[in-house]
Parts: sequence; C-alpha cells; structure tokens
Amino acid sequence: MKRLIYILLSFTILLSCSNDDDSNPEIVVSGLSGKWNLVNVSGGFIGVDHDFATGVIVWDFNETNKTVVITNTNTDDTLEDSFPTGTYDFLIIDNQGVNELMVDNRNLGNLEIANSQLVIDENFRDGFRFTFNR
Repeated sequence: MKRLIYILLSFTILLSCSNDDDSNPEIVVSGLSGKWNLVNVSGGFIGVDHDFATGVIVWDFNETNKTVVITNTNTDDTLEDSFPTGTYDFLIIDNQGVNELMVDNRNLGNLEIANSQLVIDENFRDGFRFTFNR
C-alpha cells in the first residue's frame, strides 16, 4: 500500500510540473541584421519630436549572436536618444502576435521593419517611437 502511495505521489508531482519556457518564444526577424541609423525620436509624456542626422546614432544588429552594437555620438543630453555607446544583448519576443524588442532586458516596444525602415514603438505606454533608416 505504501508503494502505491509513493507511486501516485510521484506521478502527481511529475504531472504538476509545467514547462513555461515557451511563454514568450524568441523570434528571428528577417532583415534586422546590419546597421540602422536612428533618424527620429517622437512621443513620450511631453511629446518630443527630434530628428538626428544620419550617422549620429547607429545600431548594428547581429542576429546570429543576439547582440546590438550601438554607436551614439549625440552630445546633447537634453535629447532622448535611448542607449549610450556600447554592446547590448537583444531578443525579439512574440507578445500575443506582436513582435517586441528587448535590449539589455528593457522592453522597447513593438518592432516593425518595412521598406528599409525600422520602427520601435512604445507609444502605447506613453513611451517613445524610434525610427531608423538603413
């Protein structure tokens, strides 16, 4: 009888475990790899809208090793320009059918690529909209 109780207890424990590794599956977005120039930041609580010249802020994505090298030569600290120069880990997750970009464990919002333009949009939470061109 004790043996049966131990067997049932073991099965109960095994069946109660869940594998939630697939709750936010990582996505590979074709066309993300390579250099992107930040050309505009808009939105936010106060409604900023600033253009950057091509080459001032460059994000270089490497989808193979899941890193983005950011070169930020903006010297105006009053302008929102996201991250300082550095190398950061990134991943793209599927959040209910919407691709979202995570950089350095920070969710930057929805990710869209179309016609040599990359848009990262967190306006849905009073955040910023970052527009990049190739």
